Amino acid sequence: MSTTDLVVLLPLIVVAVMGTAVMLAGAYGARRVVLHWMTIFGVGISLAAIATVRPLAPHDVTPLLRVDSYSILFMTLLFSGTGILAIISRPYLRARHCASDPYYSLLLFATLGMGVLACSTHFASLFLGLETLTVSLYVLLGYLRTDRRSLEAAVKYLILAAMASAFLLFGIALLYAATGSLVLADVAALTADILATGNSPEAIWAAAGVLMLITGFAFKLALVPFHMWSPDVYQGAPAPVTALIATGSKGAVIAVLLRLLTAGPGGDTLLPSVLGALAIATMFGGNLLALLQTDMKRLLAYSSVAHIGYLFVAMAAGGIAGGEAVVFYVIVYVVTTLGAFGVVAVLSAEADADVDDLDAYRGLGRRRPGLAVVLGVMLLSLAGIPPTGGFLAKFAVLSAAVAAGRTGLAVAMAVASSIAIFYYLRILVVMCMEPVTEGGDDAPKAAAPTGASPPAAPVRTAPGSTVALAALVLIVLAIGLHPEPWLQAVGAAMASLTGG
Repeated sequence: MSTTDLVVLLPLIVVAVMGTAVMLAGAYGARRVVLHWMTIFGVGISLAAIATVRPLAPHDVTPLLRVDSYSILFMTLLFSGTGILAIISRPYLRARHCASDPYYSLLLFATLGMGVLACSTHFASLFLGLETLTVSLYVLLGYLRTDRRSLEAAVKYLILAAMASAFLLFGIALLYAATGSLVLADVAALTADILATGNSPEAIWAAAGVLMLITGFAFKLALVPFHMWSPDVYQGAPAPVTALIATGSKGAVIAVLLRLLTAGPGGDTLLPSVLGALAIATMFGGNLLALLQTDMKRLLAYSSVAHIGYLFVAMAAGGIAGGEAVVFYVIVYVVTTLGAFGVVAVLSAEADADVDDLDAYRGLGRRRPGLAVVLGVMLLSLAGIPPTGGFLAKFAVLSAAVAAGRTGLAVAMAVASSIAIFYYLRILVVMCMEPVTEGGDDAPKAAAPTGASPPAAPVRTAPGSTVALAALVLIVLAIGLHPEPWLQAVGAAMASLTGG
């Protein structure tokens, strides 16, 4: 590797080094606050390194990694999300008297995996990045070792994520047998040519490989019918870890999946049909199941499933417009979902257990107006109500689908989005209702397993969490009111990805 290669990889190197440093500092007894600020400092240095390497992009580091405007955009988004999660996590961990050194180091290693996925142009780096992320998540999910639900979520995710990795790895092996290459662009082009030739042995291997690859990605992204792990894992995981799975994990997988799909020829008609069918099943499955939920985390889990379905509408549309809609939607989705789960994490840090029960949010507008405003803005954005960024994100997806002639998908997305408005508004109504009273008939049951209610005494949100949530709200509104800079960044990223 040359010096330029090392400089280009500096954001990933910084995250890896800081993750190791935090782990060693914790092993030698460093205080929790020191580990917290080391993590924030590491994320900040990595973001500064991203700005430093921007003039060198695009640059290929061996056939494995490519640092271009596309990967830089995703690394900036995902690393920034990690910084916000580190800020929000501190009061949560402190309330549960958890050791912080493994948590922060695992958070940084998970971020390293996300960064590798965003830069991957080869199946070897894709799999290594994915496993670095996934193995970190195994431990983070079970981080509350005395909480049965946290351990249960970790075991479920371990089994199903291992199954998804097996599908992915077997699919990669079959595609390698058919094409003789592991470079994403070469595999995509050669697979399309082989499948067009007919019933040769290579065509059978390639078809089976594509099917297994789609299955593996469907598990990772919780697409219907491979979504059933999602609500259970979201409900049992610590609230900040749930936010990481819903945002960073899915955002990184979408980044590498879009790179793979964009590398293929544009004339294929079968794959868009498969993606469209998955999109329809996922949109309606996620939204209809969310209608039945009274647990906040499970409701947001099914909401997350539905939003991945919206993303797949843009993927099925294809083309430059479809790719730009995917990237723009991912940005809005990550920011909005991070804000929604951030409120859950802040409230959970002030209670004896995660605040999951929807009744615990009753009267939040009077008890905690600031948090209610944040959650309200995020819910409106998830519902696609102007002037939030969610409205423009959904409009971009619908426009791409209509422009590509996928009118049926656009109509299905509009109907599914209409269904989703009901359960988002239900949360808003609950927050505006009269607060529950101690011992009253409407108070949540003490033995309810779905979570604890917030303390009755007024509690001030930690300053760091306040700043982080306020920043997320401003970003969501800024995207909705002034989207031009964001759209320009997305356009530059897609131009780099497609070679335009």
